[in-house]
Amino acid sequence: MVDVDAFLLGMKPALYGNTGSPTLMKNIDDLMKYPYITQGIDIFDGEDFFLFFQDEKKMNEFVIQLEQVVSRSPAFHEILGDVLGYPPLATRFYAKCMEDETLNHYRLSIRYAGIRCTSHVAELTQNAIWLWDRYHENENMKILIESKFYTVDRGDIRRLEEIQKIKLA
Repeated sequence: MVDVDAFLLGMKPALYGNTGSPTLMKNIDDLMKYPYITQGIDIFDGEDFFLFFQDEKKMNEFVIQLEQVVSRSPAFHEILGDVLGYPPLATRFYAKCMEDETLNHYRLSIRYAGIRCTSHVAELTQNAIWLWDRYHENENMKILIESKFYTVDRGDIRRLEEIQKIKLA
């Protein structure tokens, strides 16, 4: 499931994207019915960015947090990841990677229920369990290492441990 679909189904608390995303633009009319912001949320130049929310309350809470951080900073990425429904450990790790590039060696990507986030290899199981507990989708999780995807059935801790070994090899 892609992030736009997960948001429109009410599964994701927020959706982040830009005008360069064909999936976002294909659904822009439906998305514009939700509360959203466009200012102070870009992560690179050249595109217009949108952050859609399921409700006004979440949007207002985010705007207050946004006032406390510098745009594009590690702290900005932490609060963005939190509002998008990413595992807290994943958002903290992503922010740390921005400050310390040597951590990228331990980085892998998780895709599940419209969520696409980064994880430290040692925190893969914790992040996967967090996602399974929060998003009760009956779909496989995909773990991206370099350019290869590894599939994990819901709840398969043993497979996660195998993937951790592959990453650390």
